[in-house]
Amino acid sequence: MSAVTALQRRRDAAPDRRHLQVVDAPAKRHTLAYALMIVAVLGVTVFGAVAFNALAAAAAVETRALDAHVAEAERAYAQLVADVAALEDPARIREAAEELGMVPAGPVRHLTLERNLPADGAAPPTETATPTPDPLKSLLSAADS
Repeated sequence: MSAVTALQRRRDAAPDRRHLQVVDAPAKRHTLAYALMIVAVLGVTVFGAVAFNALAAAAAVETRALDAHVAEAERAYAQLVADVAALEDPARIREAAEELGMVPAGPVRHLTLERNLPADGAAPPTETATPTPDPLKSLLSAADS
């Protein structure tokens, strides 16, 4: 019994190593490369944010300058409209005409014309020319009545 129990004790005391495998040493981690890459990404991000902020500030300055230019143009337009209104005043036009030596027009006269045109057939035909019928005469006569 002592021989069997001693052998059995050795087996029980020794761990079973059949499930263990031999592996290579873990790969060396490149923490310095990762750290430098993160620093570079953060640097590019900060630089991009500053650059976009500078572009936005430049656009705001240009916008303010254009707004000032538009306001000045609107003031000039309003002044020109007032000048045109003053120049269109009938009293001023009358004074300018009198300074140039113009006189007011006389009474209004109307002229009345008789319709004695050869195309209407009212004028007697001449002997040398033969009258040609006017195709629009019927249309014009219908429009008058």
